[in-house]
Amino acid sequence: PWLVCRSKEHSGKLFWLHQKTRETTWRQPLPGLSALPEWETVDASMRKKCFAVIDREFCGAPPKKDDPKARTGICGTMPKQVQLRRTCETLSVEHRLYPRSFLNAVGIKRYVMCEELKYNGQRRRDVPDLASGTLYIDVGDRAVRRKRHSFHHELWHMVDYFLLGNAFESADEEWEECNSHGFKYGSGGKHMRTDSSSSQLSSSPSPEFLNRYSTSSIAEDKAEVWACLMCYQRVLKTPALKAKAAILKQRAFQICPEMNEEWWGRVIMAQQQLVDHWEVHYADAHRGRAYWCNWVTEERRWDKPEETASVA
Repeated sequence: PWLVCRSKEHSGKLFWLHQKTRETTWRQPLPGLSALPEWETVDASMRKKCFAVIDREFCGAPPKKDDPKARTGICGTMPKQVQLRRTCETLSVEHRLYPRSFLNAVGIKRYVMCEELKYNGQRRRDVPDLASGTLYIDVGDRAVRRKRHSFHHELWHMVDYFLLGNAFESADEEWEECNSHGFKYGSGGKHMRTDSSSSQLSSSPSPEFLNRYSTSSIAEDKAEVWACLMCYQRVLKTPALKAKAAILKQRAFQICPEMNEEWWGRVIMAQQQLVDHWEVHYADAHRGRAYWCNWVTEERRWDKPEETASVA
């Protein structure tokens, strides 16, 4: 019953018109969804929030032939069962770390599992629909580390939206005091998605930033630090990164007092159990030969490490 429209007053931004009630909304309607099977390997609290797309394809708006840059919103396809289960099992461990009261307080209502995820035509791993409290997750094959990191990264965007609303990309004096004098963020993460090395620790331009991607916007900087707090705190080594981590921990605590030092101790214990930080890369100098890189230690190997689930 929803008709997609493009707003001339807002540079072609998509909105939806209900054909019966004439109600309008900026929130993209959900695709067809089904609950997860009763997999015992997926935590019950995860299953409660998690839904699989059942439409073969979905999109906010169809592409315009005469305008390839026209917005298409959030698009994707129905997930395959094997990848769906594997991803849900991986992220169930991460979801379970958070107090239920925290997720409810910041308005995280559902995870929508799909494949071939895109936002306005750009390929994405995960996409948070901030206004509706929905996190779209691509279950396609990628390194376990990337799935875990991206999950927490996008969740912090949703927390940031809860705290600051549409101003979550705006200046934050407390945060920016951790940066060097005169530093200015870039134009946003979407402009770095073709830079495959920007997420690597070695790409960091200065001690204030985890990697080059963190310099793209203040929101991306915060989300990258939060992901490391949840996955591998030991990479937050410099005084500036530790100060940024302390800011986020305090903000999380203000939302949910359960997220105290005792809770963080449990998070660190969980991190020590999860050691698969390997990712597959391809060496141009060796005719595209696959090699494995440990994101945390930056160790590289030609042979697949025994502890990784990553595949070439």
